[in-house]
Amino acid sequence: MTWTAFKELSSYWTTWTLFEALWIGMLWSTHSRAPGRAVYWFRLARRIRRRACERRVDALLGKLEQRGVPERDRPEKEQLVDRWHRIVAGRCASVPFQVVPLVIALAPFWPLRPTPEGSTAVSLKVFAALAVFGVVSIALMAADDRATGVSDPAGQVTARAALFLELLLEDAVGRRSQDSPLDSHGKAFRLLCHALRTQARHLTREAPAAARERVRQDTERLIAALTQQNERYLLSEGADRETAVCALARLASNALRHSCRPRNSRDSLVVIGAHVLTDAPSPDGTARTAEDPLPNRLLRWAGWLAAAAALFTGAAVLPGGELPRRSSSSRECSASRPSSRPCGRSWAEPSGGLPGAAPADTGPAPDQEPPRPAPPSPSACPHCGDRSSVTVGSPPVG
Repeated sequence: MTWTAFKELSSYWTTWTLFEALWIGMLWSTHSRAPGRAVYWFRLARRIRRRACERRVDALLGKLEQRGVPERDRPEKEQLVDRWHRIVAGRCASVPFQVVPLVIALAPFWPLRPTPEGSTAVSLKVFAALAVFGVVSIALMAADDRATGVSDPAGQVTARAALFLELLLEDAVGRRSQDSPLDSHGKAFRLLCHALRTQARHLTREAPAAARERVRQDTERLIAALTQQNERYLLSEGADRETAVCALARLASNALRHSCRPRNSRDSLVVIGAHVLTDAPSPDGTARTAEDPLPNRLLRWAGWLAAAAALFTGAAVLPGGELPRRSSSSRECSASRPSSRPCGRSWAEPSGGLPGAAPADTGPAPDQEPPRPAPPSPSACPHCGDRSSVTVGSPPVG
């Protein structure tokens, strides 16, 4: 592929990426990024992998019942299946829109090889551009995940609480072969706590200040109870460990029950049952505030700056947006720049004459009248129009 063809392909990628960045930023600002909303318009999408989701929910509810979790603390099957499947289907549908443009840009260069012209400089430019494309695509995926967490925080709690319970009650679920159970458990626990704080922050954005503070306190008490039982689970064995597992399962299951309610029918700010937090410890003084944290605000501003940079890049890379060539610009500059040579002598008529030109006349013939001096041309120098031919070329006096 030539450098010109790669620039044309890059223009298409830039256009699509700019549209995607503006789309993610708009949904992030309006808090309307709900995964699965558009996918569920198609009936076929509602059936894809739904049976597998139902089997996972049945197994999870059976494990919760075996651990002695009461029915009022367990989520309803239909609500959990519908909520979980919407999130999974929405993520599976959004990934191709973010990955396909990158694959199209990378396909002509796989396997990696120099350009047909054999120019090393061009090849390095192409590979550097492909690396930038990959970084931008990964950043857009991360921004889309943040936009989903801000717009649908309860759905994020649903997904992470369900995965945490699966990992807690079933040994091999959600863990990669190279990861230890301890590392997988710690990662799932941190993600669940982060999702709970995100839910308390963004679920109450339209509520009064008193209600927001009440939800924040309940969330911090829930996280404190989870942390206490998690330390007991990690530092004990035997019956004490089983008791900690049951307590962790009950807390996470109750939070899952309230988070998996349908998004379009949710009319309360309850994030956890009050009866579950009767013996919960009070949160420490490092509780998070209700404001958006600094990394989220920096990422939002970085997204808008990236969109502006993509717009500027698209204007420069798109066909027809190139700068004028140097030859045309140099001709324009030379036409508008005043000449530094004397006004009585032009560039086309040097003193020695052009090669191959007719010899210049040395003077008028004896029988002819000497020609009258021609009036100064409009393009001549205004300061030399009233000089004689004798003083042409001499510096002005004063």
